[in-house]
Amino acid sequence: MNRIVKFASLSVCATLWTGLVFAQNQQPNQQQNQQNGQQQNQAQPNQSGTAGQRGGYQGAYGQTPWFSNQAVRQQLKFDDTQYNKLNKAYGESWQRYQNQMAEINKNKDLTDAQRAQRMSDLQREFGTNFSSTTNQVITDPTQRERYNQLYWQYLGYDAFNDPMVQQKLNLTDEQKQKLGQYSREWGTQMNDYSRGYATDREGTSKKFNESRKQANERINSILTKEQQQTWHQMIGDPYNFEPSTYFQSSSGQSNSDTSKKSSGQ
Repeated sequence: MNRIVKFASLSVCATLWTGLVFAQNQQPNQQQNQQNGQQQNQAQPNQSGTAGQRGGYQGAYGQTPWFSNQAVRQQLKFDDTQYNKLNKAYGESWQRYQNQMAEINKNKDLTDAQRAQRMSDLQREFGTNFSSTTNQVITDPTQRERYNQLYWQYLGYDAFNDPMVQQKLNLTDEQKQKLGQYSREWGTQMNDYSRGYATDREGTSKKFNESRKQANERINSILTKEQQQTWHQMIGDPYNFEPSTYFQSSSGQSNSDTSKKSSGQ
């Protein structure tokens, strides 16, 4: 288990399983962030992983940290000092990520495959940059292990885009290809859900939960028994992330829906 914790912490960003700055510092930058988001939405409105979508799904890393959800914070047992340090570092990393994603969106010469690859590279870079902060802030081994577990669960399909996860599970080229296909489909589906969530929260939440269940079933169908065992060790006890963790409100803040444990993973 110590090896798993060490491995996961090297590539963890938590999740997994995600604000621009501290809550009290967000207001001054809100107008500029909205302008950036509008410009990027116009450039790539349906592209999975596009940064800057206000109130929508933003790929593996949204403007609001995934760990800012109150129920997730309680699960991770963050104190205020830990949370504030992580939140600040996340915001700084996210701003760089957003700016780089904007450059990708403006480049009309890229093919879909090239664009997807560069987005994937940026996500890995984001995780690497942020992991140095998590290693410094989360020093308790048990707390860090749970953080890593929830992060992998939060990422879902996107976790398998990480070369270190691929190596740990010893994925075949065929498995990588299939999981990559599902990851792209998931991104498109999540963009649809993000739009629906704004007007039909209950209906979209139901569809989202069904998709999460299907994703877990697909992952298990692709992995061998041995790989499943390793993966389940990495993600720990199943945790049900509510849609509000993925779909942000128009103000860029996560909604207050609670996250509950579930056997659906």
